[in-house]
Amino acid sequence: MKHLFILLTLASLLLAACGGSPTPDIEATVQAAIAATQAAPDIEATVQAAIAATQAAQPTEMLAPEPTQSDMPTAALGETPAATMGVPTAAPGEIPTSPVDTPSPPLSGGRVESLCPDPQPPLVTDFEVRQTPDLPEPPPRVPFRDPVFGTCLLRVTDRTADLSPDDPSVGLKNEYSRVQSFNADGSRILVRSIEANWYLYDAHTLQPLGQLPLEVEPRWDASNPDLLYYSEETHLMAYSVRSGEQSLVHDFDMDFPDQSLAAVWTRYEGSPSLDGRYWGLMAQDQEWQTVALLVYDRVKDRVIATRDMREMSEIEREIDSVTISPLGNYFLAYHDKYCEHGQLGDDARPCGLMVYDRNLANGRGLLRIVGHSDTALDAQGREVLIYQDIDTDHISMLDLDNGTVTPLWPIDFSHTPIGLHFSGRAFRRPGWALVSTYSGGHPTDYTWMDDQVFAVELKPGGRVVRLAHTHSLVDENQEHDYWAEPHVSANPELTRVLFTSNWGRSGTGEVEMFMIALPPDWPERLP
Repeated sequence: MKHLFILLTLASLLLAACGGSPTPDIEATVQAAIAATQAAPDIEATVQAAIAATQAAQPTEMLAPEPTQSDMPTAALGETPAATMGVPTAAPGEIPTSPVDTPSPPLSGGRVESLCPDPQPPLVTDFEVRQTPDLPEPPPRVPFRDPVFGTCLLRVTDRTADLSPDDPSVGLKNEYSRVQSFNADGSRILVRSIEANWYLYDAHTLQPLGQLPLEVEPRWDASNPDLLYYSEETHLMAYSVRSGEQSLVHDFDMDFPDQSLAAVWTRYEGSPSLDGRYWGLMAQDQEWQTVALLVYDRVKDRVIATRDMREMSEIEREIDSVTISPLGNYFLAYHDKYCEHGQLGDDARPCGLMVYDRNLANGRGLLRIVGHSDTALDAQGREVLIYQDIDTDHISMLDLDNGTVTPLWPIDFSHTPIGLHFSGRAFRRPGWALVSTYSGGHPTDYTWMDDQVFAVELKPGGRVVRLAHTHSLVDENQEHDYWAEPHVSANPELTRVLFTSNWGRSGTGEVEMFMIALPPDWPERLP
């Protein structure tokens, strides 16, 4: 079963790398992978083969053509697509199919670097304290070089023009650091307004394509670039951005017939496994107490594991969020209740970060308390967690298999209360993760990581690549400044990096989404 899972991952990644359209070569590659997978005795070796094959399949020189009007019929900006209500829908458990099989052209290395006409200067990898320059907010969709770090940067959204007339929002942002904003072939970006409305952008032209009728937790399909999933109370739904067709994928009420549930979801921050098969979810009752943890297999369309939480104490049932690990091997539950110093949670007394096997057995506490974090793959394909270690004030890495904690970089809190978010969504660039910080020493930077976006290599003494100042002013006393937390994330190749900024407008909610464009061979350019 594990080898089949890896095969599915390899197939989805290869198809995405080739624009989502099978070719004879790719089909032959997948067939060869089947034989190799059946013969391979070692799952980590299979993961490495998948990673290597995916990286080899990605284009690095070809310029992607401009998308045409026929690529994706959409409603005019500000309108809801006509085919959203009362349209024919697929039967429960079926995935709606697109009437047009040709996806939009994929991003390519040449196209990414061409956003800025001049060559990429050497990337900054030192730890010198560099002050944030005083710059006016850039106009939308006009690339420029970051004056400090030399990366190609631009503002993607325009809060004055891109929002629908009936959306009361005053800002637009990428959803969160633990969520993938790019679709399977890198041709579309999903953007959130601060009032929880959803917008689609063309990833090539960066133009808005209109508002989408989605509820909470929209997640792109792993291989179909036109398909999104989202949660609607106790239903997992699917939506085709090409046809506007909505359908029921799974009704979780049927799995809990004697209970009155309010929602079955990850509670905002979780994501499915990278092949889109396994979903780690929690069921909550009408009082928003967790009644069960569950793992849903989308391929089999059934819940394959549940863990009843009703006998736990009220505090033990308060869970911030849940998720499945990238390869689908582990279920992570982030409990609001932290463990006492020197203690970890267990099956009977969960607290802190609890990690279970996919069958929700073998529950073990791996961290007594956990700050912001995200799952990732290290350079060897192992599933890890990059996180803020609150006990040691470090950026650290946790091995989800054996619980080993590896400190990566110390966090200096002696000047300001630095906030951090982490993103490990760049699964096709294993061994790297992203960090964004806020609440540094505005207007003076005191540490090398103040108010920045940077990449970290997931190994002791690994390299750090500093990408941009965020120019986002976050005041913990201003309610609207939550939206100004940068929440960095990236595409799977780690060539396009998204973050949010209010550009100094603290307390307003007037945020915009920015993008950093990196050349596809940026790791090879590092010292």
